[in-house]
Amino acid sequence: MINKTQRISTFRAAWLLKKGAKFSNEFFSVKFLLNKKTLNRYSVVVSKKIFKLATDRNSLRRQLYEALRTLTPGPNPGFDLMISVKSKIDQLTFNEKQTQLKNLIEQVASKLSQLPSNG
Repeated sequence: MINKTQRISTFRAAWLLKKGAKFSNEFFSVKFLLNKKTLNRYSVVVSKKIFKLATDRNSLRRQLYEALRTLTPGPNPGFDLMISVKSKIDQLTFNEKQTQLKNLIEQVASKLSQLPSNG
């Protein structure tokens, strides 16, 4: 699990869904915005369409938070990232999920220069 300071608040999550830029790959869909912090903040969303049981959704969420924790501080600190999981994720091992997540964050970081800052 990541620190509370690195998690996105409910208010910020709603703002991120409304105003965030979108990026996706085969396994994840991401909404992101710049923030005025010196660290990245994350949120992981696993839909009931992916896993019906809450224990399975929570297990996947914990795995992804752990992968994010090991990647922290990340390539470009200062953005909020909401990660939604796609259905193909169950085909991956933990190391593959971690690699895909790292690649995704690097791709998002390369797009950050195009966005305005939103507190």
